[in-house]
Amino acid sequence: MASYEFLPDAFDIPIDVNHPLEPTRALAIHLPAPLKTHHPSQIQDLTPRLPTLFSRTLGIADENLLSAHKASIMSPQPQIRYTLEKQNLLGTHLAILDVEGNEIADWKQPVLSLGIGNSKMEIRFPGEGEKLEIKRVTGSTDKGKVGHGLGYSHGLRHQAERFVKDGTTYFWEAKPEANHQLALLKVFGDDRDGIVKKEVARYGQRSAHEKEGLLVLDGREVDELVVVLTLCAMLEAKDSFLK
Repeated sequence: MASYEFLPDAFDIPIDVNHPLEPTRALAIHLPAPLKTHHPSQIQDLTPRLPTLFSRTLGIADENLLSAHKASIMSPQPQIRYTLEKQNLLGTHLAILDVEGNEIADWKQPVLSLGIGNSKMEIRFPGEGEKLEIKRVTGSTDKGKVGHGLGYSHGLRHQAERFVKDGTTYFWEAKPEANHQLALLKVFGDDRDGIVKKEVARYGQRSAHEKEGLLVLDGREVDELVVVLTLCAMLEAKDSFLK
C-alpha cells in the first residue's frame, strides 16, 4: 500500500476493518501536574505486560487501564522510556527527554485556544530544521450517515488532529464507542481499496480529567517516538478534545 499526504475530507476516509490494530508496544503515559515544573513525569514501558493490557476484540477495557495503573506503581517499577517536563511556570513549553536525560524534542502550547479548526502545534527536534505540525480538523455527520465505520450519530460534530510524517498522513481521532479513548489512524491507498485509514495506535484513560493513561501501538507501522510526541502534545493542549 502507498501512503498519502494529499487527501479528501478526513472523515470521509473509511477505516480498514480487515486489518485491526495488533500492538507490539505498551506504554504508561503520565502527564505533568499543573505548574510543577520541577517534577517531570515519566513514560514507562509496559510491553512485557501487553497481553494483559489489550484485547483484539475488546481493545482497551476498564480492567486494562486498572492493570496498567497498578503495573506502573508496583515495585520494582517498569523501565522508563521517556521523561516529560514543563519548561516554564505556565506549562506552555514542554520537552521530552530520553533515558539518558537528553532533550529529543520540545513544543509550545498556545496560552489561549486558537479556535476550533485553527488550533495547531509544532514539535521541534534538536538539530533538525523541519518541524512536525499537528493541526485540528473538524467535521460533522450528515443525516443517516455513519462516519468512517465507527457509528457516529446524526448531527454529531467530530474532531481530529492531523499531522504528516515522512510523507504519510496520520489522524488522532476520538473513538465514539469507547469513552476517553483515541485512535491513531494511518492513511494508505491502493488500486483495489482506494484510500483507507488503518489503526496503528490507541490511547485510553479512565476519565477526561486523568493525568495518566495507557498507550498501545504497532511499532511495525509507526515510529514510537512520533506517537508519544503527538499524543502528549495533544493531551496537554488547552483545547484537547478527549472527553
